[in-house]
Amino acid sequence: MNTDTSIKRTVISREGVGTTASILTRNDLFIGKFVTDYPTFILVKRGKKTLYSGERRVALLPGDAVAIAAGAACDVQNETDEGLFEADWIVCARNIICGIEPRFPKHKKVQSIVSLQGLGKEFALTFERGLQAIKEPQATPDLVAEHRVCELLQWLANAGYVFRSNERADIQRKVRLLIGAEPDKKWSSQDIAESLALSEATLRRKLAKEGNAFSEILVDVRMSLALSLLQSTDAAIASIAYQVGYESASRFSVRFKQRFGFSPTAIRNGKATGQGSL
Repeated sequence: MNTDTSIKRTVISREGVGTTASILTRNDLFIGKFVTDYPTFILVKRGKKTLYSGERRVALLPGDAVAIAAGAACDVQNETDEGLFEADWIVCARNIICGIEPRFPKHKKVQSIVSLQGLGKEFALTFERGLQAIKEPQATPDLVAEHRVCELLQWLANAGYVFRSNERADIQRKVRLLIGAEPDKKWSSQDIAESLALSEATLRRKLAKEGNAFSEILVDVRMSLALSLLQSTDAAIASIAYQVGYESASRFSVRFKQRFGFSPTAIRNGKATGQGSL
């Protein structure tokens, strides 16, 4: 594990291959109803991660991983080991998922979370190769990089599961993806409705039918992204606030604490506790 604090952490994407980042926190966190918007692998490197989905509970120790479906909502508990929690995550590019799903037509689709525990050194090496393929495009040709990320999906297939290539497209998910693509935009329900070729009234009615409201989704997408950036990057809190659509860092901090029960500053100084709501 590299603990050189001079290294700037960031979220890294490589088109056609995937996106990755490392989570690093110095406090125990409980995050209620965290929605994962893209098919994601998470590998725990230090500490303990517990996910709660319905009545399911999955506890991950170092070397354990989990595959999470797009749109899955879980309660998440991250626990430190001697003051540190560390994990890596990878979102595989959609073209790679689309390429592998037809090869396993009888496999189950990942509906929420699939535990990948106790797979050993070879799986960890596969995960690391996938990370490096995304992080170092100059060192890894596109075809090789795609193959390395595809290997992760083959480990998942070996466990009997595949990610959906035709992800669930309920109205809430469509709205979340639109906002997530441009979280700093001054979104209105009218903007979203026009993007989805709906009237504003129809959008609101469809969201209400699913038990959602546009304003709640807007806040949740922005705050969830902010949480990810606070844990996975070294960006200043004011910069993160701006990236998710808040010109006022203080207003952003109030919203963030309402959602999660702890402040953005608490994540960085290791004093985050509690659980918030929208």
